[in-house]
Amino acid sequence: MITSTRSTYPGKKVVQDLGIVYGFDDKLRAIRTLAAADTYLNQAIEDIRKNAEQLGANAVLGISFAMTDRALPVVMGTAVVLADE
Repeated sequence: MITSTRSTYPGKKVVQDLGIVYGFDDKLRAIRTLAAADTYLNQAIEDIRKNAEQLGANAVLGISFAMTDRALPVVMGTAVVLADE
């Protein structure tokens, strides 16, 4: 699964747009501020990959991170099917 903040990917073309997907890690939210945010962002990225895969995507492009609530980082992007150019 390709994940990128870019809206395009080198050597690939988008052949199907499957819509917006998001991921977040809500486990142990009460103690989240005591730990490094990157741990929870990694879990949120894994969550977005799983959500995109369920739609039949092989990539998530345009990923953005919402850290408004540091205790609940959210990752958003567009699930797509990429093919070689």
